[in-house]
Amino acid sequence: MPEWMRWQIEAIVWLQGLQPPGAIAFWRLMSWLGEEPVFLLLLTGWLWAYRKREALWAATALLLGSYLAFTLKDLFAMPRPFQVAPDAVRVLVPGGEALGYGLPSGHALTAAALWGTWAGMLGNPWFTGFALGLIFLIGLSRLVLGVHFLHDILVGWAVGALVAFGIVRVGPGWLPRLAASRRRSFLLAAGGVLLLFLLHGTRETAVPLGAWLGMIGGTLLESGQNRFHPGGPWPQRGWRLAIGWATLAALYVGLGWLFRALPPPLPEAPALRFVRYGVVGLWATGGAPALFLRLGLGPTERTVEVLPSDPQPGHL
Repeated sequence: MPEWMRWQIEAIVWLQGLQPPGAIAFWRLMSWLGEEPVFLLLLTGWLWAYRKREALWAATALLLGSYLAFTLKDLFAMPRPFQVAPDAVRVLVPGGEALGYGLPSGHALTAAALWGTWAGMLGNPWFTGFALGLIFLIGLSRLVLGVHFLHDILVGWAVGALVAFGIVRVGPGWLPRLAASRRRSFLLAAGGVLLLFLLHGTRETAVPLGAWLGMIGGTLLESGQNRFHPGGPWPQRGWRLAIGWATLAALYVGLGWLFRALPPPLPEAPALRFVRYGVVGLWATGGAPALFLRLGLGPTERTVEVLPSDPQPGHL
């Protein structure tokens, strides 16, 4: 075992030994906050009931970060602590032994990308402090739970911060100039997704790529027809969230059940995973807003004052 790994193993064992009774439940909660279902609830909540622009750019950061995490893991093919020192490091998260490569930490990377983008776009010092604290705790949880080395987490934070910086500083100003029409925007998005899939197309990377293409398609369709605005009375927003999350869960779980019922190896095929998450992204950004308007549960941008920070046509 290399010396630079040995001292990290010792640090993990020391951290695990410090945990009082009940602390592991807290760290599992912090780790869960970096999981896919939580991100899905948060992003759709912001999209349907608060601010579309920040939600869509944060989703872009999350999906790009997720793609990079899976790609870098396969590129570096580095082990996890419990694989290097199985007699010393305890795996304290259910199912942790089945995890694949370690570098970088996907939890640390996607948390930094998502929350860093939100903090950068909102520019609120209190929210920024909250976001930084959450990013730190999510990353630290993976160390305490024994599923990542310190260098996995540090690299994840660094790559996620670069993604957030690029989205906040470059994306909103550069992309609208590059894609001047909805058709051109979709062709650009489809071409980018295809290129990324050709560079590294696996069952894991099919998830963020499919969701991103579906999200872009739904956003462009919705901005050209309905122009849903996430404002309105808070009870109305609550109904939107209840209906939106219920339909989203039905799609998410239903498609998963349907595909798992197919004969192997079809359930694990990247194409089916791409379709499943593409449909979820399309519904979240296009289908659900159209349903809200049909049910009278939300205004359009034509009936409310559009703030400079709200989404404009072609901003994705």
